[in-house]
Amino acid sequence: MNKFFDYGANESPMAGFGRFSPAHLLLLSGLGLLLLGAYLFCRKKPRPGRSLARVSAWLLLLTELGRAAVLLALGLYDRGRLPLHLCTLSVYLYFIHMLRPGPVLGQFIYAFSMPGAAFALVFPDWADYPLFHFVTFSSFLLHFLLLLYPVTALALGEIRPDLRRLPGSIAAMSALALPVWALNKLLGTNYMFLSWPPPGTPLELFAPLGPSGYLIGFIPLATAVWFLLYMRQLWSFGKKEENYSYFEEITGTKTEDIPS
Repeated sequence: MNKFFDYGANESPMAGFGRFSPAHLLLLSGLGLLLLGAYLFCRKKPRPGRSLARVSAWLLLLTELGRAAVLLALGLYDRGRLPLHLCTLSVYLYFIHMLRPGPVLGQFIYAFSMPGAAFALVFPDWADYPLFHFVTFSSFLLHFLLLLYPVTALALGEIRPDLRRLPGSIAAMSALALPVWALNKLLGTNYMFLSWPPPGTPLELFAPLGPSGYLIGFIPLATAVWFLLYMRQLWSFGKKEENYSYFEEITGTKTEDIPS
């Protein structure tokens, strides 16, 4: 078998490129620069930027289908390869959003899919594979495209941060996660990392809490991410509250009496 497609290549502890190795950090830096360039390009040239967004959604779908086709050809597509991780589910959500942009789906992508893809790139669970390997190449490409689409959509205004819609996105994520959690119990799988924490990630710090208890670790991690994503809106909200308090103190007028 060609070593590029050898799925047993990660069995040697010295085979992988390694998390936070020079190669990994170099790749992260290069992908970050590409994303920044794509954002600036879409801001400056919206028309070709929309084409870039559509192309990224198509490439994302083709990459995921191509990976599945390779696994099928190698006889490796099993119950652990179903498209039930957040990132693989997001491939199809992005494609739907590309066809019919909307604030509800756009907010879910912003709050969950985009941070999930970034998390996967920083803490890749494919780091045990060699750098020149199908798993490494396709995984970096897939997760880069999972960031490229929302970055272009943000630059074009097709996705806008909206803190008011975050509770709805959390409810939608919970509705997705519950059946996946139940299926994990049935199949012995780890989709959405709901059965055990991926090694080498911050979630592993919560492993002593047990198979279910470690899920508590999602709460502080998600809160920190959302604070960064919605920082500007939180700041604006705080400024508005300060302005209202100042107005009440000077005029003695109640907030309800302020004309809209």
